[in-house]
Amino acid sequence: MVVADTQVSASAVNNYIASHNITNVSITKQIWGGFPKYKYRHGKGKPEGVVVHETGNSNSTIFDEIAYMKKNYRNAFVHTFIDDDHIINIANTDYLCWGVGYPGNARFVQFEQVQMHSKSSFAHEVENAAYYTAYILNKYNLKPNDAAYDGKGTVWSHNSVAKHLGGSDHTDPVGYYSRTSKKYFHHKYTMKQFYHLVLTNYHNLS
Repeated sequence: MVVADTQVSASAVNNYIASHNITNVSITKQIWGGFPKYKYRHGKGKPEGVVVHETGNSNSTIFDEIAYMKKNYRNAFVHTFIDDDHIINIANTDYLCWGVGYPGNARFVQFEQVQMHSKSSFAHEVENAAYYTAYILNKYNLKPNDAAYDGKGTVWSHNSVAKHLGGSDHTDPVGYYSRTSKKYFHHKYTMKQFYHLVLTNYHNLS
């Protein structure tokens, strides 16, 4: 049984999403054939969870990011990019991507969020991200489980991967969520609150 504490339920961002009836956009598949195809550690089509990223670039668009990643995939790539108006899946989620280093790459579906610059666009992006996380969990028969506490679970921030599994020193999307939410909602947004939004979307899919 999942119990949401009052702090999570009181999220200004999640409440804004609910009160404005913000819903996710449809997933667009634009699979690029140039990405390598390596199986997860348990085999093709067997990811163990989802990693939430953000790009760290305040001036780029989702199309800029996708074009850049295709050119530089040998260094890193993720499965999907998300902003306020798009969920664009560019790499087959049945195969691993290179977004968090070893050992996380062999375990997780990963997506990037492009930085937003308004109250509405941030709320729409977060809803899209929560929906996509829930969609992947549902697709691969994975139960929602916040990995932040013990490093065991199905919903991960890049920060949690770095903390519990190593392979990276990145902390996204923690700073982006907190900074952007404080600017537009006057309260920080946390991965715990995002996880609550994932649960809402997951239950709606069930």
